[in-house]
Amino acid sequence: MTKIYKASILLLICFTIFSFGTLVQGQIVGGASVQTNSATNITNYQATLNGYLGIPYLSYSNYVYFQWGTNSGYGNQTPQQYLNNGGSFSQIATGLAYNTTYHFRAVAQTGSGTIYGQDMTFYTGQSNSYYGNGSLSAQKQVINLTSGVLSWQSSVNAKPGDILSFAITLQNANQDMHNVIIRDLLPANLIYRGNLTINTNTNYGGDIASGVNIGTIYANQPIVVAYQVQVAPAANFVYGITTLTNNATITSTEAGTQTASATVVVSNALVYGASTAST
Repeated sequence: MTKIYKASILLLICFTIFSFGTLVQGQIVGGASVQTNSATNITNYQATLNGYLGIPYLSYSNYVYFQWGTNSGYGNQTPQQYLNNGGSFSQIATGLAYNTTYHFRAVAQTGSGTIYGQDMTFYTGQSNSYYGNGSLSAQKQVINLTSGVLSWQSSVNAKPGDILSFAITLQNANQDMHNVIIRDLLPANLIYRGNLTINTNTNYGGDIASGVNIGTIYANQPIVVAYQVQVAPAANFVYGITTLTNNATITSTEAGTQTASATVVVSNALVYGASTAST
């Protein structure tokens, strides 16, 4: 066997190891690989997910995130995080159920394509008890956008078809609040119209009726959750005055469950009678 042939075989072996030896760290696309590492800081409501992105050359188009859920179909993902030179990355998954096994994997989007790390699991704590005695203040207010009177009140007058905006202000003075979830089951004749924002940030999806998990509220950090609703058409109301009481529920690990309310007084044409409706 000639020296040139031996050298060619050795070069082929080295190339094979370099190209495929990192498959244990996850799928390889365009020379880049992603590794799913063990979860850390696991509690009964959240966990830190960890991963590693390996890239053989400088790149400026790498975004990483995690997919997670109660099975290998996942169903949830963390926000995308920019990572230009590769390396370790971590993100926190919140809103977890206690006493539950979760699956997760690291994902990277590079200039060469999407790369998936291997599936891994972790198990949350067995207790759903509140470990603190924190206090979370919650205030709910409303304005009538259609009327043009943009003064936040606990009660507002409206007509059928008007567009309203609700705002729930949350603040805690002495400690962080974790796994904060806001849910608003609107009463009949108030129709959810979206435009959900958290501290004016519009990058939040979902329906307020099914609950919005805003994660952690840090001490002395006010959070304002706002969204729009529309009063139903006149055919849905009796003539006269109808008072709709709207209750939102706020839960957190430290403070348990609280409620915040606002009312909408709907006037429908001629006043022949009155009725009251509430959640």
